[in-house]
Amino acid sequence: MPRTRVVLLAVLISTQAGAAPPHMSDGMLVDDHGMTLYAFAGHGSPDATACEGDCERNFPPAIADPSDKPTARLSIIKTAKGERQWAYQGRPLHHGRMDKKPGDHQGDGLNGAWYPIRQ
Repeated sequence: MPRTRVVLLAVLISTQAGAAPPHMSDGMLVDDHGMTLYAFAGHGSPDATACEGDCERNFPPAIADPSDKPTARLSIIKTAKGERQWAYQGRPLHHGRMDKKPGDHQGDGLNGAWYPIRQ
């Protein structure tokens, strides 16, 4: 039985480590699970996030894995809590809590401020 647990743990670790960075799918930027990523039009300065409280509950940050590396358009910034968050061209990226399955983009245009990154 212990050997089975070790093998299962190894499989879980290998599938979680090094998740793919955000990428374009069907014309929108998505995470490694195909979930739409959003930016907030009201962020005053690039490379900073001001989404806390209710904002963070509805649009949680798109967290980068410790092994993730920036790309030409994707950077990694620090949240107020010190977490590594993906940013697209300096704009912090967030998930939409209202999205339930890959391809959903229910937060598009919410409060006139949230939008998915489109190709």
